[in-house]
Amino acid sequence: MKTFLIIIILFLGCKLYAQDKKQAFIEVIGSAEMSVVPNDVELEIVLNFPGSSKSSEEEMEKKFFDVLEKHNIPKMAVSFVSVSNPYYWYYWWWEYRHHYNTKTYKIRIDCTKYDFSFIKDLNPEYIQSIRITQSSHSKITEYRRQVKVEAMIAAKEKASVLLESIGQKLGGALEIIEMPEPIVNSNIWYNPYGNQNYTSNSIISQPSSGINSQGGESYVPSIKLRFEIKARFEIL
Repeated sequence: MKTFLIIIILFLGCKLYAQDKKQAFIEVIGSAEMSVVPNDVELEIVLNFPGSSKSSEEEMEKKFFDVLEKHNIPKMAVSFVSVSNPYYWYYWWWEYRHHYNTKTYKIRIDCTKYDFSFIKDLNPEYIQSIRITQSSHSKITEYRRQVKVEAMIAAKEKASVLLESIGQKLGGALEIIEMPEPIVNSNIWYNPYGNQNYTSNSIISQPSSGINSQGGESYVPSIKLRFEIKARFEIL
């Protein structure tokens, strides 16, 4: 009986010792970023006709489309936007008193074929506003994947350098977590990635996109891709 109790005590002692002996690890965050010049952009253009008659409105609208045709913007890329307004009667009253009419169009621009030089030829008298509502790139998924891979590599390199500084070696990965993407401020139309005061471990250059940039002036801001990877590595 005494022998049996001794064996149990020794077994429990070994088990507790194994639980107390935790695996040493290092946890780091690696980051990478890339600025991508969009090649697919959607513009919203609002035309206004203050105090204009029906005929003058049609004339101004014709001039607008003449500019697009002059710059070879295809008709299929232009769409009329119809917006339902919950304050219809208020705006009807305002328009009735001020004779103020607006029309909104959206234009899809393939930047590999067309540029934005047509904007300079638009008559500011009938342009209320121009804004970028969407911007993307045909290879955006590929670029996102590339940035994530670079963030993982940056995390591993950071952990390795830190351990080498104290004479230890890096082991295998124990845990890998992709951090949430930064929240985009949708109110900033001309800055699709908001005000991000970050410093990344790795900055990647975007391959040449072949965008037609006649005139040398850029109207579209870059899309900033930035990812962070939290990784836990074994210490050997």
